[in-house]
Amino acid sequence: MWAISSDHHTNSTLGLCPPEGVLLDDGGMYTPSTAQRKLWDCWLEYIAAVHDATKYGDRLHVVLNGDFVDGDHHNTSQIVSRNQSTQIKLAVSVLEPLLALRPKAVVMVRGTEAHVGGSAAFEEILADRIGAIKEPSTGMFSWWHFQAESQGVLLDFAHHGRLGGRPWTKVSGPATLAAQIVMASAKHRTPIPDLAVRSHFHQWADSFDNFACRVIQLAGWQLSTAFVHRIAAGSLPEVGGIIVACEGGKMDVQKVRFDWKRAEPWTLNAA
Repeated sequence: MWAISSDHHTNSTLGLCPPEGVLLDDGGMYTPSTAQRKLWDCWLEYIAAVHDATKYGDRLHVVLNGDFVDGDHHNTSQIVSRNQSTQIKLAVSVLEPLLALRPKAVVMVRGTEAHVGGSAAFEEILADRIGAIKEPSTGMFSWWHFQAESQGVLLDFAHHGRLGGRPWTKVSGPATLAAQIVMASAKHRTPIPDLAVRSHFHQWADSFDNFACRVIQLAGWQLSTAFVHRIAAGSLPEVGGIIVACEGGKMDVQKVRFDWKRAEPWTLNAA
């Protein structure tokens, strides 16, 4: 059993944060917003779904598919702290409910350097802290690209995927990536992954069974930032993760999705 999520963006004022908040370096406290508290409830609901899926004895493997931490980037004001120690402590506190399920293995895939530092330094530190599995060729605790064979199913993970830029072309990204993965596997005479999971865009998209490799683009765990309001005004966050069960060379994918509702429109008081 695999629990796969990405783009948690802890340390963002629009990312995951436990309701008790986080202690800042000079003794103050950051308290999560109402929207962050709702997002935290969704996170716990996803973890509960993972627990339910594994309660019959399945061994749990967790993949964190990049951009777990939101560092000091793009001159943003929408972060909790620029103190790296605070950032790591907050990230660990967000992971605690998931790690309480006692997974057999945790995999940390490296995300975008602008968010997680050069060579994904924050994610490497976090992966070391929680005892994630090592990348054997480098001895590091985080991976740019991770593959695993699970009960006859080949799984493939990397952070950066592909997505169409318009609603009517959105699914073209995963479809073309699926075709590319199939052709690359043929060129290099390597096995074709049954499932490739990609992230980064914080949106759901799925190639389904159009190719031998299925590509799923994951939603994220961050609400709309100033950047999103600029490039996609009026869009709603897509939130959630997936649970993948593998057995006998077949896989079952459960998408745990959370719909975000738009605020009620402001009404002019005629009186």
